[in-house]
Amino acid sequence: MLDYSPTATRILQPAQLARTVSASAAPREKGIYSWWFTSGSLRVPDAPYETTNGFELLYVGIAPSSATSKSMLRPRLVRHATGDASRSTLRLTLGVLLAHELDLTLGIHEGRPNWGPHGEAKLSRWMSEHARIAWTVHLEPWTVEDELLADATLALNIDGRSDAFARELKDRRTEARRAARAAG
Repeated sequence: MLDYSPTATRILQPAQLARTVSASAAPREKGIYSWWFTSGSLRVPDAPYETTNGFELLYVGIAPSSATSKSMLRPRLVRHATGDASRSTLRLTLGVLLAHELDLTLGIHEGRPNWGPHGEAKLSRWMSEHARIAWTVHLEPWTVEDELLADATLALNIDGRSDAFARELKDRRTEARRAARAAG
C-alpha cells in the first residue's frame, strides 16, 4: 500500500463498516466517507480494490466539497443511502449499473431525474444488502479526497478520470438523463 495520510488510511482500512441504515448515525461534521460493496455485486473492472470482510471499496466522497460549502457528513450519507438519484451521483451511477437487474428506468419525478419512488426504494433495498459505509471527521476533507482520487482504485468515482470504464459510466448516465427528459 502507498504511504497514505492517517485520515486516508482510516478510509482505506476502516476499523468497521456500517450498514447503510447507520448513515443517520454519522456525525454532523465535516469529513470523508467511503462506500464499500459486496465483492462481485457490481459489474466493475477487475482491479486491486481495497477490501475488507468481503467488501470492495468503490467510491469515496466528502462533505463539504470546499471551504465555502456547508454540507456535513450525516446529511450527505443519508442522501446517498435513502435519497434519490437527482441528489446523489452515487445513486445515479448505481442505478445505471443495476438498471436491468432491478428493472429501473430513469424518469422525471417531481421535476428532477430519478428512478421514481418504487425504483429508488428498490435501489435503497439493494444498497442495504450489498453496501457498507465508513467515515471519518476531517476539517478539510477535500485535501484527503485529492490524495485518494490520485492514488486509490475507485471504480465509481468518475470525475477527473478518462479510462474506458469512467467514459462508459459517463455516457450511460448522460443517455439515461437524455431518455428521461425525452420521455418526461
